[in-house]
Amino acid sequence: MTDATQRTARASRVLYEDADHQFVWLGAGDPAQERGISSNQYLIVDAGEGVLLDPGGYHVFERVFDNTMAHVHPDRIRTLFLSHQDPDICASLVSWLEVKPDVEVVLSRLWERFVAHLALPVTPRMHGLADEGELVTLASGASVVYVPAHFLHSPGNFHVYDQRSRTLFTGDLGASLVPEGDTEPVVTDFAAHVAAMEGFHRRYLPCNRAVTLYLERVRDLAVDRVCPQHGKVMEGDDVGRFFDWLARLDVGLDHKDWGS
Repeated sequence: MTDATQRTARASRVLYEDADHQFVWLGAGDPAQERGISSNQYLIVDAGEGVLLDPGGYHVFERVFDNTMAHVHPDRIRTLFLSHQDPDICASLVSWLEVKPDVEVVLSRLWERFVAHLALPVTPRMHGLADEGELVTLASGASVVYVPAHFLHSPGNFHVYDQRSRTLFTGDLGASLVPEGDTEPVVTDFAAHVAAMEGFHRRYLPCNRAVTLYLERVRDLAVDRVCPQHGKVMEGDDVGRFFDWLARLDVGLDHKDWGS
């Protein structure tokens, strides 16, 4: 492992671990080097194989690659999951396919044709998800569920529920804008954290109906942590607090100040 890899690897955090399964937050980057809005990437390691969730934009590739190597060799990455089509989620796909040209790329069927516009180095091995989602069994027998999250905020949008770690990866849902330099990945004061989430959710979520349908799907899941693509992870009692807050929030066209 190189010195650069050692430096970046210390920034990652294992959020769950047992004998053959990990759920890993892949660290925070240097804003001076990683252009654009700060983003989170996560890695599921199961029986030595990796599933990378929302691998990120072009400028985060080096950090995400180095931190991934601390947990699984890139040759053992089985899947790159894209929750939707935004460039801060999928632009690094170009670099990942140069490293692992046979990796499976999982995303909504709605966006398969759009990914080709990234000028990819090879034709990717795509797995397009139907709108109803899918359950996949990993090497150890553990399961992940691709949970429909349509219109939150993309019309073709999925989240990932890792049943072994009881972790729900929520893409842009739960996103928060935290102060620069705050690299603590987990919420410690939910009441104060709400202010960091509110503006994004009111603007980027289209309507309360989409939120209601989603909450009907996920409230029956056993969830110990919610891991969004931006901002902080919510764990323990904060999971229920987040769902309750989201259920009460007027968003998009249902917000009284829309268009004012």
